[in-house]
Amino acid sequence: MPRITAGLAAAVTAGVLAIAGTVAPAAARPSATADLPNFRVGIQMIDNGSQIGDAEYTPYSNFGGGCSPFAGDTNTFDPDGARLFLEPPPRFTPLSRDFRIGVQVTDHNGSQTGVLQWSPWASEGGGVSDFAFDTNGFDPDQVKVCLETRDMPAGVVFYDFRLSIKAVDQGSADQGGTRQFTPWAADGGGASPWAYDSNAWDPDGFAVGIEVY
Repeated sequence: MPRITAGLAAAVTAGVLAIAGTVAPAAARPSATADLPNFRVGIQMIDNGSQIGDAEYTPYSNFGGGCSPFAGDTNTFDPDGARLFLEPPPRFTPLSRDFRIGVQVTDHNGSQTGVLQWSPWASEGGGVSDFAFDTNGFDPDQVKVCLETRDMPAGVVFYDFRLSIKAVDQGSADQGGTRQFTPWAADGGGASPWAYDSNAWDPDGFAVGIEVY
C-alpha cells in the first residue's frame, strides 16, 4: 500500500511500494526512520552445523552491482545450508536505482554451473526467483549471489526492503525448508538465519527474493 512522505522520493524509511498518483495510508514501522542506504548482498554456506565458509559479497549497488564470488563451506563440498547478508556501508546514501537479486549454483570445481535465476525487480513489488540448480540438479558445492541495478521507473517510490533465501531438495518445494529473511534495510540490514531444506542435509537448489514494504 502506498505512503509518500516529503523529501523521500527514492528512499527507504517506512517500507512501502508507491506508484505516482496512487496514495493510500499504510501503517508505519517505528524503527524505519533512516534513508535507504546504498548496499551490497552477501552469501555464506554451512555444513554439519559448524563448517562455515567465508561470506562472499557483491559489489555495492551504487557501482551498478554485480556477482559475488562463489561461496562454499570449509571443504567446498555439499553444504547443508546458506544465509544471506544485506549490508549497508557506514555512510548511508539514498537508493535512487531499481534493483533485483540473483542466485547461481555450481558443482565439481565449477564444471557444472547452472542457470542464473533472478528475482523480480523491486519496483515491480519484489518477489522470489525460480530455484537455481547445477547442471544435474543434485547437491551443488557452491553458490553465488548477484545484484543488478537499473534506472528507477518513472513515478515509483519504495521505502524499505529485505531479502530472502530458501533451500530445496529433490527439485520440489515439497522438500523445501523455511524461507529465511534478512533484517529490513531501514533497520541496518544484517544476516538472515540459516536456510536449510526439510531435512537440513545437502539441498539441491536455492531461491532468493526481495520483499518490499
